[in-house]
Amino acid sequence: MMWKAIGSSVAGTSHAASGKPCEDAVQYCVAKDVNGDEVMICCVSDGAGSAAFAGFASGYATQMMTDGLRMVAFSGAAISQGDIYALAEDIYYGLAAAAERQHVPLNEYSCTMLGCYITKGRAAFFQVGDGAIVRNDGTGFYLPVWWPENGEYQNSTCFLVDDSSFGNLNVVITEGAVNEVAIFTDGMQLLALNTEQETAHQPFFTDMFRFLRMANDHEKVNVLHRKLGEYLDSKQINDRTDDDKTLFLATRIGV
Repeated sequence: MMWKAIGSSVAGTSHAASGKPCEDAVQYCVAKDVNGDEVMICCVSDGAGSAAFAGFASGYATQMMTDGLRMVAFSGAAISQGDIYALAEDIYYGLAAAAERQHVPLNEYSCTMLGCYITKGRAAFFQVGDGAIVRNDGTGFYLPVWWPENGEYQNSTCFLVDDSSFGNLNVVITEGAVNEVAIFTDGMQLLALNTEQETAHQPFFTDMFRFLRMANDHEKVNVLHRKLGEYLDSKQINDRTDDDKTLFLATRIGV
């Protein structure tokens, strides 16, 4: 079964009210490895609200990571933790160079980063900061790969540029098929996660993936992509959160 994926970032109402653009970003693609098999690649980032260049940072991080993972797929080598750390290092020093050019502290380019690289029988997940990656465990149950990384204080977290040795970067490689994955920024956490039990909200993901599973051609996937953006900017969502929101969904399960 081929991968089907949709993803969108939408500005929060607080950003709209202050005239700020959306500072979340998402990049994803379905690459082909040397054997012609599909590789699902995605990176999501949330630029820190207090950072002057948050939007640039999130866009740069997602583009660089996605491009780098695409090159891993083309190389024919199995993905490794070292690949993820090397790409994170490239992004860190790219943002550091941008900060130097602007003559500003590096924390003005603060952003989270989380994503996936999924082949036919192997998957890599990575995350620094809050937001979450949720996967189907193979039985139809959705579980977070990690619980969101929140800091000492409410609404705080760690960022990619905080530590050049990447002590806050989580990376895991799993063996076996992963057939559905969702990735989202912290603007979606209250809707998608049960914070008391530290679990994924099962009805949320069951409903979201049901429609994507039923989309059996590119046109229907494109319609769902458009509707996802509308959903993220709907009153239903904006009544729950005023933050920027990003949601990515990918499945290779059909109906």
